[in-house]
Amino acid sequence: MAASGAVGSGHVSLSLSLALDGIKQLGGKPISLDISGPFSRSGSALDADLAATVSAGGSTASLALDRLGTSTYLGIDGTFYTLPAGGSKTIPAHATGASGALGMLAGLGIDPRAWLTDPHDVGQADIGGVTTEHLTAQINVAAVLADVSKLIGGATGSSGATQSATSVTSLLPLLESAITSAQVDIYTGVSDHIVRRFDLAIDFTVPQIASGAIDGLTGGSLSFDATLTQLGQPQTITAPAGAQPASKLLNGVFALESRFGSLAALVASLTGGTGAGNSGSGSSAGSATASS
Repeated sequence: MAASGAVGSGHVSLSLSLALDGIKQLGGKPISLDISGPFSRSGSALDADLAATVSAGGSTASLALDRLGTSTYLGIDGTFYTLPAGGSKTIPAHATGASGALGMLAGLGIDPRAWLTDPHDVGQADIGGVTTEHLTAQINVAAVLADVSKLIGGATGSSGATQSATSVTSLLPLLESAITSAQVDIYTGVSDHIVRRFDLAIDFTVPQIASGAIDGLTGGSLSFDATLTQLGQPQTITAPAGAQPASKLLNGVFALESRFGSLAALVASLTGGTGAGNSGSGSSAGSATASS
């Protein structure tokens, strides 16, 4: 059944965790991202007050994104910066409906329902005080990667982009063979049929022949959880006090780059780049921050 209406306001919580076994730079800890905060829509405008925490390799940063009317603010470790006007786009009205994501993917020729195998109802669950139906299913990895390949192919235009896309799509069969399990749990409101929670869990193992080529990675797991609560309830969203002008944003960016610079070699090894150059830019960023 279709959702009874678009989501006009509420509270969103997103959590992502990526464990990469065998990567020394991470010290055995996962890369994590947590985002939460209220949102409210008025016409085509979406106001939000989102706080985020990013952790990787023993380093942690606190970020925030506030949007109020036509103004957008980026927070880095408690300091907010006003982003230039016109830097963010309005979100289409249908994107906040329960079927918004499905509608956008359908426009790209993708039907996420084809990704699910053996879906079955496992009963009811309470999500933020709302009774939901809990559906669990396995993920057809081949179908997902086929759609990913379709998206990559459709997005390429220049010869350079085409070459990069070819490199990525050539890795998809290896990725498919590496995934050992993939499951999704979906919680839909009994009365309004709005998806209140989406929980994805993936485990993978890297073949021994390939682990040496990607910095010793032997396997790992990915988990992603998105939860909506307080839907339809009034939300208080205000502009941050004492926001700095956009001209000072570079200082905050340099500080982040310096803090996570130890992961530059890791990123380079996973993307095929050169670690030395990236590490160097991280050091320079730190120097720039200190001098500023």
